Amino acid sequence: MRSFAGLLLALACSLLLGFTAQAQTAQGRKGFISGRVTDTSGGVLQGAQVIVDPKGVKTVSDAQGQFFVNDLDPGGYTITVTYVGFAKFTQTVNVTAGQAVSLEARLAPESENLEVLVTAERPSGEAAAVNRELTADNIVQVLPSEVIRSLPNANMADALGRLPSVTIERDEGEGKYVQIRGTEPRLANMTIDGVNTPSPESGVRQIKLDAIPADIVESVEINKTLQANMDPDGIGGSVNLVTKTAGERPTFNFSGMGGYTPILNGRGLIETTGTVGQRFGASKRFGVLIGGSYDWNGRGIDDVEPVPDIATLPGGTTARYFEAADIREYRYYRSRWGLAGSADYKPSDGSTIYVRGLYSDFHNYGDRWVYSLTDNTPGIQLQGSNGCATDPTTGLTIQPCTGTPSFNDQIRRPDYAVGSILLGGKHVLTTTWFTWDISAARASQVGQVGDKTASFNADGLATSSCQYDPANTTSLYLPQWTSACFTEAYTNQGNFPLHRMQINHGLTAQLNLQGTAAAAKRYHLGSHLSTIEIGGKFRNNHKFADTFTDNYSPSGAGTPLLLSQFSNSFSNGNYYSGAYKLGPNPNFFDIYKAFNADLAANPGNYTLSVDTSSQFDLVEKVSAGYVMDTIDFNQVRLVAGVRFEGTNLDTVTPVFDASGNFIGNTTLNGSYTKVLPSASLRFALKKDSNLRLVYSRGFSRPDPQDIAQAVGVDSTVNPILVSLGNPNLKPETADNIDLLFEHYLNPFGIVTAGYFYKNLTEPIISHTFDNVTTGTFAGSTCSTATPCRVTQPVNAGSAWINGFEAAYLQHLTFLPGALTGLGISANYGYTASRTSFGPDFGRTDHPRLVRNAPHTWNVSPTYDRGRVSVRVGLSYNAENVAGYGDGTTGPFGDNYFYPHLQFDAQGSLRMARGLQFVMYGLNINNEVFGFYNGSPQYMVQREYYRPTIAAGFRWSPTHER
Repeated sequence: MRSFAGLLLALACSLLLGFTAQAQTAQGRKGFISGRVTDTSGGVLQGAQVIVDPKGVKTVSDAQGQFFVNDLDPGGYTITVTYVGFAKFTQTVNVTAGQAVSLEARLAPESENLEVLVTAERPSGEAAAVNRELTADNIVQVLPSEVIRSLPNANMADALGRLPSVTIERDEGEGKYVQIRGTEPRLANMTIDGVNTPSPESGVRQIKLDAIPADIVESVEINKTLQANMDPDGIGGSVNLVTKTAGERPTFNFSGMGGYTPILNGRGLIETTGTVGQRFGASKRFGVLIGGSYDWNGRGIDDVEPVPDIATLPGGTTARYFEAADIREYRYYRSRWGLAGSADYKPSDGSTIYVRGLYSDFHNYGDRWVYSLTDNTPGIQLQGSNGCATDPTTGLTIQPCTGTPSFNDQIRRPDYAVGSILLGGKHVLTTTWFTWDISAARASQVGQVGDKTASFNADGLATSSCQYDPANTTSLYLPQWTSACFTEAYTNQGNFPLHRMQINHGLTAQLNLQGTAAAAKRYHLGSHLSTIEIGGKFRNNHKFADTFTDNYSPSGAGTPLLLSQFSNSFSNGNYYSGAYKLGPNPNFFDIYKAFNADLAANPGNYTLSVDTSSQFDLVEKVSAGYVMDTIDFNQVRLVAGVRFEGTNLDTVTPVFDASGNFIGNTTLNGSYTKVLPSASLRFALKKDSNLRLVYSRGFSRPDPQDIAQAVGVDSTVNPILVSLGNPNLKPETADNIDLLFEHYLNPFGIVTAGYFYKNLTEPIISHTFDNVTTGTFAGSTCSTATPCRVTQPVNAGSAWINGFEAAYLQHLTFLPGALTGLGISANYGYTASRTSFGPDFGRTDHPRLVRNAPHTWNVSPTYDRGRVSVRVGLSYNAENVAGYGDGTTGPFGDNYFYPHLQFDAQGSLRMARGLQFVMYGLNINNEVFGFYNGSPQYMVQREYYRPTIAAGFRWSPTHER
């Protein structure tokens, strides 16, 4: 790594010396062209392709629609600008030595029926996305803000879930994690303006995208293939949030909406956004923009979580059965706000210095009430167990049956924050350019999902008569329970003393500090224009968790607190559409107040145990360098390079004895280096068609919880049980091959179809090592007489993923009359995968990888005519593995997410002076979310959120065209 860094430094010095000399000798004899590409209304067109002949220079317009071409000998040149959906622009200019030529390329729609590409927000955003994807060197998919806002996307994950081969892991009715091309969330990377972003959650790397509002960015990019000048840590892909920048025209827009969800007796929501920005000075060289968003959502959830089993009944028949069930109700007060802004200054043509920042804060506050019921049916044989004793001879359940109910009341107060700030610049000289940036990114979580929990057990009941009721279970997904279950749980609450009060404390946070630099030189390889680029990066990541849990348990002294002391604070007569009865739900703070008063007056009534096992400290230092070359061979463009990336780790983790007592810290370290080649070819088959072939190698680093897991030892058993992290874990690596065909439809549309293959090596899994006879862990020594059983995350086994994806977008302007406003956007993705666990892992089959949904599709009809815009969204994810079980189709098989089909719709009516009326429906079909084991009938969770309807206004006077 050091020798490569030295080579990069030498190359960089030679480039710097070279372009310094060029700047001195060529300043007086070369000219340049500075231009801007807009539509007929003056709106910026980003991603337009600009060709300067006869020199053959190709460039692309940036986020302000600007382009810059230098190193031009004096003389005449023809500039051609193309942009899908718009007529080609051609103009001849004369370049003078030492002078700049300014060019305004104003493009008109290719036909009158395509005026919506100028006048309507979503169609203009679709055009921008298509053109940015067309001109990119890698395979990328773009979601501009105009497209994000065209459907009710509460956060970034919801928006990304509408792209090909992208699924989302949902939580509490919204998208949370992005899963790209059938890979789990851990295998996706996220950046803000190209800056690696830390996770606010403890122990993981994937970003909780519901922490970031959907309205504060200019666009979102999913890079599905990698290049040497990109961060490589994203086997599935890399998500980049692009912040807004000030354009040539002033930016001024605001919106406000209100909505209603018919659940928990009615819940409301509000959404507000605003953005202002402008460029200043005669030449508009200085620009400033800031935008913000706030939303509050009173979401509710009806949730039932049964425990499935198979019972052998009297007579020998077998049937699906349920050992237990949770009746759960959630009431949320989710608030989310974010700010994003930028400032940039252009000291000269071809030179820019900028500052960009984003900050988001998400209060995922809520209340949860859970009644847990247990089956107490004697005389059956279960593969698992219920509340009855088991006859050791026959295996039948027998009396006594002591599976009494329990209740817990929980408040959830996690506060997630994600922020990033970036200072950088790009400077273009005669035949060279260089870029630099320094950045800081921080994410944190204060409070926990279960911030405080009060648990009550029915210790006043010696036995229970509660039973699963198969005779009255007439719906596959609505298992019924006898009336005794609800009488015991809901009526006789004097039998429920406080069992435990759990209180979580502390902070988890990560700070990333990063610096990057790159330089490039344009040269000719024979008659072909080429560019060589070199660059490097250093990033220091520091993640820690100082979280701990206080567990208060009654000591047996004094009079216990009883559930019956606390009155009902919330009722829902239509819980689960009337399929189940909901019990009394006391206010948690009433319980907590009584507990604190009892603790202060009678401290001997409770024993306290403190759990600090979640604490860790991790410092990760990443250094990288790359070299990359781009060559244009007429109809073929080749980009090839290699990246070297090294990682050094230092961890500190606590160590506990068999009683859970802290006995010290363990300090460990590790390192690894990865060599990551990449190459991409783009073939222009004809004017409107491209074929792309890409090879790249990427990786995904281990989660902090795998690297810095606390050492745990139970020496009271034989063998001694040991669990520990592994700072020597290597990242999971993948060799990726992509083939993509693109065809652009006239006058506006696109069809793409592609195949991808990923070969994964060194996947990370948890492995148990039996009969370990050497080593000492937390004071316990492994020996032949007393061996250890050590569980640790390791690199083992192998896997592959392949798949096919296709997308279609077209405005059907060839249709007659009013039908000319119709359009369609659709995509489909198929993925297959196979994993091999290796020996000693208890399974010889080859299941799919976790989160690998075989089928995903989205269909989105649109209508844009005059002042009306309507979009409908249908989104489907097939079932996929959430966690591995025994591999059977029974109740102990692999745990799956249920398939998810969601129907959303949104429409807008443009009124006078940039004012729009907007209305949407979210989850109109009230789709279920949940999990099952083995087969769908063995459900373990099914929850509903009900549809949401919202309406409001948007005001964007500068977009009125």
